[in-house]
Amino acid sequence: MGGKSRWIYLKQPDRFTIRAGGVDDLTAVYQLNRQVFDSCWSHQALYSALESGYDLIVCEAGGGELAGYLLSMTILDEMQIMQIAVAEQFLRQGLAEAMSRFLIDTSSGVSVILLEVRVSNWAARNLYTKLGFGESGYRKNYYAPDATGMCEDAVLMDLKLA
Repeated sequence: MGGKSRWIYLKQPDRFTIRAGGVDDLTAVYQLNRQVFDSCWSHQALYSALESGYDLIVCEAGGGELAGYLLSMTILDEMQIMQIAVAEQFLRQGLAEAMSRFLIDTSSGVSVILLEVRVSNWAARNLYTKLGFGESGYRKNYYAPDATGMCEDAVLMDLKLA
């Protein structure tokens, strides 16, 4: 996935660039991770993930500002989407879809892409369904308790590739 690539699926293609990320992107990725997720990964965990072979896709706004990222892991012919995050000011601009399509289109040797998503995250579930993912199961109480002490189930989704 090397090199910078323009992504034609974006509503404003000249405003964003999607490219393979690396260790140099980790400070910005960590900051966005802390803003988006209740249970964020530490900087060291993100670094270790990249060092152990995880793939990072970053989406940059004009001027190089991190607008979003997608972190995935491939084992043999299966890919797992671990995280996808978009900065609040860039929501509803098609970035999650564009990064997901970039991942799908650049995934050679992969037969299936897997992910988990919160049962309540209808926006993500609808996006993945639009991309061709199907629901394949549930994980009871998968997500850590929120401020009210409630755990949430995960929906398992997969996309079988030709």
